Amino acid sequence: MVVKREPSFGWNLAFHLQIDGRSVATIGKGHYYDGWLPAGRHLLTVNTASYVGLPQPTSTIVNVEPGGTYVFTALWDSNLIFLRPSGVWLTPGKEWELRPH
Repeated sequence: MVVKREPSFGWNLAFHLQIDGRSVATIGKGHYYDGWLPAGRHLLTVNTASYVGLPQPTSTIVNVEPGGTYVFTALWDSNLIFLRPSGVWLTPGKEWELRPH
């Protein structure tokens, strides 16, 4: 699974990423999270790491299938951080087909 930042996210903003209630990364400008998840249902939660007093964390559920790659982009809108799925889940075979030649 990959979680990246939208380019317009904000130069001085970072966010915390939790998976199933466990903190896995603090993602600032120029960084992203890339990690493996076992198959099954997982809860992804993001909240700000840069400011105090902003709204509660937001969460999304992903149902991971074996061998798939899941990509999410963190967005910042109206003092709210949330994850948007890329809309495309790639199997290992499809990743191989799409690789640069």
